[in-house]
Amino acid sequence: MKLTSVEAIYLRWISQGRSLAEIASIEQQPAEEIRQKLDAVCRRLGVTSIIEAVEKAKSTNII
Repeated sequence: MKLTSVEAIYLRWISQGRSLAEIASIEQQPAEEIRQKLDAVCRRLGVTSIIEAVEKAKSTNII
């Protein structure tokens, strides 16, 4: 499984404890757009939460 660079950045921010609002501010993107991209990542990774996505991405060296 390979993520886009944007998806990997969002997961890294989440893994560092950033909220969606903080990521939206940093990336200058609407929080809902970030949420939608993270939801798509969850589906592709076969997990049900963003935290699970971060854990799977870390364990498989995606991030």
